[in-house]
Amino acid sequence: MKLLIVEDEKTEREALHLILNKLYPDHVEISEAVNGAEAVSIALSARPDLILMDINLPLMDGLTAAGKIRAQYPEVAIIMISAYSDYDHLRSSMREHALDYIIKPYSQETLKEAIDRTNILNKPAQTFGKKATIENTKNFILAHYKENIMMKEIAESVSLDKSYLGRLFKNETGVTVMDFLRSTRINKAKTLLAQGMNPGTVAEETGFGDSAYFSKSFKDITGMTPTEYSRQCRD
Repeated sequence: MKLLIVEDEKTEREALHLILNKLYPDHVEISEAVNGAEAVSIALSARPDLILMDINLPLMDGLTAAGKIRAQYPEVAIIMISAYSDYDHLRSSMREHALDYIIKPYSQETLKEAIDRTNILNKPAQTFGKKATIENTKNFILAHYKENIMMKEIAESVSLDKSYLGRLFKNETGVTVMDFLRSTRINKAKTLLAQGMNPGTVAEETGFGDSAYFSKSFKDITGMTPTEYSRQCRD
């Protein structure tokens, strides 16, 4: 895991470095930045998997730096760290697509829980760019379409804020993430119906669950009910 610590206080930076080496021995490659401007430069060149970003930084504050990094490197996971506990700072962090927000002082357990929630250690080697993000999103949906997945889970699979992923996916593909999920389920349903499976069972097997919702979705896309489609396949 490539990790970037962005902290202007030397003692805080060194303490965080030691904690990370203790929590993830042999699993982290750590870089450091002491201000927001340096964080942007290092992040865009080193491409870390995760950034631990203090909010109150010299030259450029952490929220501004996070926004600049996200604009060019949307795949990176960012956890904001700050002494501020008010709602305005939390909301600003989320707007800059941070995955989590840790309040100082924090325990090792709190830090570990936040890092583990990003699922970085369980992710395969990362590819970069908008195209890779779209492909990874599609691959996650193709692998999990049978499950009751929501936008939150899909976004977490590519370490992005769900609103940001929604805009990116629509801009790049012309359809929404949830529309892609639904069309994926319908295409799988067509295959199962053509094989003679009962529509009620198909609804369960393709993640729709509710037969009425499945029937309506199927007709909206294909122009016919599942039963009509199944009958057509047999004729």
